[in-house]
Amino acid sequence: ELYKLPNIYIYDCPGISFENKINILKTNNIFKNLLKKIDLFLYVIDYKSIFNQDDYNSLNKLRSYNKNIILLINKFDNFQNEPNNEYYKYAIDNTFFLSCSHKYGFSDLIDYLKKIKIKSNTSKIKFDNTIAIFGKPNVGKSTFLNNLLGYQRSNTNKIAGTTSDHVISDFYYKKKHIKIIDTAGIQKKSKIIKKSLDYYTTKKTFENLIKIDLAIILLDSSEGMNRQDKNIINIVTKKAANVIIVFNKIDLIKNKKLYIKENILNITEQVNQLYNIKIFFISALLKKDIKIVIEYIYKQILSNKHDFKTNLLNSWLKKAVNKKNHPLVNKKRINFKYVVQINNNPIIIKIFCNFANKIRKDYRKYLINDFNKNFKILNRKTILKFSKEKNPYI
Repeated sequence: ELYKLPNIYIYDCPGISFENKINILKTNNIFKNLLKKIDLFLYVIDYKSIFNQDDYNSLNKLRSYNKNIILLINKFDNFQNEPNNEYYKYAIDNTFFLSCSHKYGFSDLIDYLKKIKIKSNTSKIKFDNTIAIFGKPNVGKSTFLNNLLGYQRSNTNKIAGTTSDHVISDFYYKKKHIKIIDTAGIQKKSKIIKKSLDYYTTKKTFENLIKIDLAIILLDSSEGMNRQDKNIINIVTKKAANVIIVFNKIDLIKNKKLYIKENILNITEQVNQLYNIKIFFISALLKKDIKIVIEYIYKQILSNKHDFKTNLLNSWLKKAVNKKNHPLVNKKRINFKYVVQINNNPIIIKIFCNFANKIRKDYRKYLINDFNKNFKILNRKTILKFSKEKNPYI
């Protein structure tokens, strides 16, 4: 215990190097005993060699344990000078410059430790949004995540199924703190044995759907969209609040323009839910492609609240019903009286009418399609609820 801080214990571990096989065994034994006890890593580097590959690799390894990390840069003895900004390459948000010989920088570090709630890791951190990446094994989910974060957070391998459990990371984009989940690759249903590892990881993958703001579905351009992809798309689009489709590995396609045209037509014809979902064609190996996707997500989904004025909703409903009437129910006409918005993520619209429990599925689908077209809704799930209750505004 280095400092008398309330409920905080600091363990001093031996110097580690994940590149050294002997040291790896030693490190594993240390971490095996400490991982369940610790909440964050204090990683110390030497200012005189502020960026080196060993530290970079070690930090990437530490990230895989889903613990918070604070970077401590020691031997910053000339604290009146502007520090070298090479430490940015480590992509650690919380960084402190220290000088042990001059006892410089410790008061700021101690104040920081007192303020933060250390008793938990990512489960207690407040995020602005949560994104999850879905897809078959080996479509490039981990490569997509690694290039988005700027460091290797997930394992990448030519063998399908390298990520056997979901991996949680977080990053900041234009002041938004975003949690991102790299889900396990979803195997074919016929290949999943009940109560096997694949069974539980697939189950866990789809359980994430109700907790996220956006689902990114990755497909392999070299394989096109097959039956397994369609099943994944159908499950995700039914449960997720927002969805985008990303065809990865477009760099492997020779005639890209023709391929994109044919697949947009193919995917919108074969999967009913995709009439209002954005489709990207990228190479996850190219950072410029990743930037295009994340910028779109930020502007069109995470920053777009979709709050509609009640008068505009009722104007839309009147026009939609006049264009196409609902079939008679018990020889009586359905009277659509009023509409209000009750949620924006997902969009939930409540319509007051008689025979609320008799609305046909095809008419419900017509109203959703017309609503999305009228209000230019893209990527976002729209739910219509019908109620026979009296209009609360009368």
